[in-house]
Amino acid sequence: IVGSGKPRGALLSVDNTLMTGLLIKPLELGADLCVTSCTKFACGHSDTMAGVVAAKDPEVAKHLYFIQNAEGTGLAPFDCWLLLRGLKTMPLRLERGQANALKVARMLEAHPRVQEVYYAGLEGSKDKAMHDAQAKGAGVVVCFRTGSYATSTAVASACANTGLFKITVSFGSVNSLISLPGDMSHASIPDEVKNEREFPADIIRLSIGIESASDLVNVLSTALHNSPPVAAGPSQAKL
Repeated sequence: IVGSGKPRGALLSVDNTLMTGLLIKPLELGADLCVTSCTKFACGHSDTMAGVVAAKDPEVAKHLYFIQNAEGTGLAPFDCWLLLRGLKTMPLRLERGQANALKVARMLEAHPRVQEVYYAGLEGSKDKAMHDAQAKGAGVVVCFRTGSYATSTAVASACANTGLFKITVSFGSVNSLISLPGDMSHASIPDEVKNEREFPADIIRLSIGIESASDLVNVLSTALHNSPPVAAGPSQAKL
């Protein structure tokens, strides 16, 4: 991407919210701009909204600052205090959440009710080599498919009912979160577009927090075990 854009004079901007600067550094890999939502890991407690845009070129940074100042989008003092509080524990939270995520992903990979797991930290992930060449870790977001929309819905509801997982589309909090992207973050995409791109209605997204890894594994394993069996037919039936 960097190689194709530079000759055309294009600036490359990378959203680094999922990985954060602790796991990957886009500016060192050739990006011109790095955008990060500080609402997620930097805050870590889901109690403020903020973001950072980092620029490699000082002139671009000055232009961004001019826009920020002109629009009056600087953070209020209390929001700054909340972010400073979060930054103090961010490395510890990310380290614990990432360790938990790997344990959860390994359990899902071995579970008979799970058809596919998407997590670059797994030894068998097809993206592991490419990811490891750029990043120091795989993060805390784990996605998986059950092969059935009804099964995935039941799993998400069962996990939320325990109180250990919260149903929301965010990530990076101290709490573990669960969502069905097809019904939530991607619900506004027209059905014909989802069908054309084969968007999986059964996919579940997890953001793993800092709770006990064994509790997270037990809740997910039990929810999968008690979920309805996969019916014959494509998992994209509910689109």
